[in-house]
Amino acid sequence: MTSISMTGRNGDSTSMTSRRILFIIRSYRPDQVGGGAKSVQTLAEGLVERGHDVHILRLAPRGEEAATLRAGMEAGVTGPGKPTLHVLPIRNIYWPYDKRRRSPAMKAVWHTLDLWNFRAARDVRQMLDIIRPDVVNTSIIDGFSTAILREAKRSGARLIHTMRDYYLICSRSGMYRAGENCTSLCSGCKVVAGVNRRQTRNVDMFLSNSAFVAETHRRHGAFGDDKPCAVQWNVNDRPLVPEPRALADGAPMVFGYIGRLAPTKGVEKLIEAVRQLPQGGRPWTLVIAGDGEPGYVEGLKAQAAGDPRVKFLGWQAAEDFYGAVDVVICPSVYNEPLPRVIYEAYGFALPVVASRVGGNPEVVTPGETGELYDGEDAAELAEKIQHFRTLPAETYAHYSAGALDMGGVFTSGAVIDRYESHLEKLFDAA
Repeated sequence: MTSISMTGRNGDSTSMTSRRILFIIRSYRPDQVGGGAKSVQTLAEGLVERGHDVHILRLAPRGEEAATLRAGMEAGVTGPGKPTLHVLPIRNIYWPYDKRRRSPAMKAVWHTLDLWNFRAARDVRQMLDIIRPDVVNTSIIDGFSTAILREAKRSGARLIHTMRDYYLICSRSGMYRAGENCTSLCSGCKVVAGVNRRQTRNVDMFLSNSAFVAETHRRHGAFGDDKPCAVQWNVNDRPLVPEPRALADGAPMVFGYIGRLAPTKGVEKLIEAVRQLPQGGRPWTLVIAGDGEPGYVEGLKAQAAGDPRVKFLGWQAAEDFYGAVDVVICPSVYNEPLPRVIYEAYGFALPVVASRVGGNPEVVTPGETGELYDGEDAAELAEKIQHFRTLPAETYAHYSAGALDMGGVFTSGAVIDRYESHLEKLFDAA
């Protein structure tokens, strides 16, 4: 280990111990499987810039390890000045992210093997002997199973587990079933939680991208009160805009949704809400960017049919979307840990109207950065949208300034400072 110098946000020079850090995650860029891979990538690359020796260990379909490593090199996610990428074959009956349909029986076998995957644990043990990390940070480990936690602890490394979903306590990782958020564990999930609890005893520190996720895990017994747990927000890797936005009194407003189009995202409630808004007054448009299962998307379009104020854009680059809207709406009905869209919007000085679910209330301050509403209440959402339609220019500017100020919390420097402080506490406690 070596000592590296860095400059803090206040301009002071500080000294930080360089660590060899191994992140273990099921998939990684350039794969497009959820936001977890992007969050780990931005954190890992920031730590490399700080002088740490960072490694990534991921899975790939059997027989495609070399091709996956080559794709990572071609995409620039590994190589000089980047984390070192390592690839292992999945040790289960299929690769679950290829969008193929599987029978309920095959899925049951897959999840049973994922409760205790001794072959994946063996592979990880061998990689640990090669890499010899100071810190192992597991994150989204379906496909590996929690069996790898014991191997990480046995290696002598400090072990961090970052909770980005509900994998430790839910067989589906989502705590969402039959159109509703789960408030208790079903019989199958109790088995999952019980098995995983025996392995989480090996974890030295838990991190979570929202307090909601941390509290949910602790409430359902994923780990005991003796285990330290802290909130570690994700990095917004886009630069902040230089100043708040301005919107003239009475000028047309554009409300926008961006993301996957799926029942958990609440877009149906959003369309229901906007159709309740009056025709008169300030002109407005709702733009919906993103794609999803074709039949579901067609259903959304049918729900909005006849209302020219609602426009579907399909997939759109984030920069183009955020640059063209005035207020971002995050209408999830599912208890999302913390939607990336909120802090991306803040980086563009955009206020956010968000459902009061999951981690949303932790980062949306009513009257300052945006507004909150009951995720199942389309009428209340309509009221919040109408609220923004009637805002004078100075009040909109106040919201925009608040959003941009909050966006600073998610910059790379701020997030990595926080992560390094967790590392220091982890080693100080040893």
